[in-house]
Amino acid sequence: MRDLISLLIPNPPGALGIGILIAVLVLGDLTTLRSPRNLAIAGLFLIAPGLLSIRELGRAGYGSAAPLFTMLFVCTAFYAVWCFVLSRRGGISQWRPNLSRAGLQALLACVLALDVAIVLTRHPDDAGNYTSLGAKRWIETGTIPYADPKLKGPEAPGWGAAATYGPVLYLSHMPFQVLLRVPANPPDATPKDGVPASYRRPATLVTQLACLSFFLAGLAGLFLVVRRLAGVDVALAAVILYAASPYVIGLGGNRFMIGGLGYISHIAPVAVLLLAFAALHRPLVSGLLLACAAGVLFWPAFLFPLWFGWRAWRREGMWPFAAGFAVGGLVIAALVVYYSHAPAGDALRLFMESTLEHQEGGSPLEYGASRFSFWGTHPALAAVFQRPLFGSTSLFKPMFLAFAALCLAAAWWARGRTVPQLAALTAMLAAAIQLWKTHATGSYVEWYLPFLIIALVGASRHPADTGHSPASSPGR
Repeated sequence: MRDLISLLIPNPPGALGIGILIAVLVLGDLTTLRSPRNLAIAGLFLIAPGLLSIRELGRAGYGSAAPLFTMLFVCTAFYAVWCFVLSRRGGISQWRPNLSRAGLQALLACVLALDVAIVLTRHPDDAGNYTSLGAKRWIETGTIPYADPKLKGPEAPGWGAAATYGPVLYLSHMPFQVLLRVPANPPDATPKDGVPASYRRPATLVTQLACLSFFLAGLAGLFLVVRRLAGVDVALAAVILYAASPYVIGLGGNRFMIGGLGYISHIAPVAVLLLAFAALHRPLVSGLLLACAAGVLFWPAFLFPLWFGWRAWRREGMWPFAAGFAVGGLVIAALVVYYSHAPAGDALRLFMESTLEHQEGGSPLEYGASRFSFWGTHPALAAVFQRPLFGSTSLFKPMFLAFAALCLAAAWWARGRTVPQLAALTAMLAAAIQLWKTHATGSYVEWYLPFLIIALVGASRHPADTGHSPASSPGR
């Protein structure tokens, strides 16, 4: 049955075709080809052609990949600029779905059926498998992966990949490992790639169910946000637009994908972030969920200055929001320290080594040296912009410092912005961080796509911004 269902899963060109067809069917302007709505829809697919078969580059070598990664870098920068413009001007005021509510509901059911089939039949790629392994070792040893010597270094699976993700992402796999009765290994067992008989790994269904749970939670968050802004019909259309996008269905190659539902690292953090955005009218909960999103994959932490600044300008819930974020962050930090079985300073060092420096460090076994990237195919530029100004930490790279400055500037730009415009600034930062991030440059479209959709369609009823809480107006 699984093999039969897998035959129905579209390849990357099919995913692109489905995404475009559904977007036009649901929200396209069928009377005027060059309307603002159609141009906006076309913009959503701008980067997709460059991601269609990018995973095939590895077979031919990366020597000729520089033009493609340059295109991805430029497209990602375009999305960041587009989102900034939307934060100043707002989205399009009239998005009318072309289908009735019943038609939208039926189409959403079909799209969700396809998404569920993709999750359960497509083999999860590296992020999910390694996160599940890290969660399993955490259960077996009582030690968080950042401090587990058998998950770090050149002899570890994926050269340390199982110790590089967020503690909340590891925790999210544990209930499914218990539910599926994943067999335990002795604490001193050694997990290695290519030696399955010596270590019993968790079934791939564990991370598939975790990814599916995050995805559905994110869709619920997206629906709640847009419903509050623009009504039920537009909210259904927005969810369909995201769930049927080729970035979610999967691009990259016929055998291996570069993102989408096969990669929990693409899906999970933005799902929790959407829930945090849906809770804007509850500042304490929103701050707590933002901290949880950062605990999944760290980068949402960079949104704190923007979201706090937006509230500070409005003089609305900034301290409860900050308190929620602080409490969530402290609990996550306490988990890291406690399960590292090391003093706080050593636990922080192990955490930074496993996460930031593994992702952005320049040694041969760290992703910062990856040739599968814009910076890896432009070594002369990387020598200037991706080399620390002093010391060895990646926090002092010029590109990171520029991104950090952008985060602070976004807090200033948040003054007087509406909820859709805040979504635009959020999408701007989610795109811009990929200009600093080295490996797989620009491929994490799912991080900013739902917030770009909110920015575009959230102004459909374009109510006047009264400066009140989002909960004080049914149109906000």
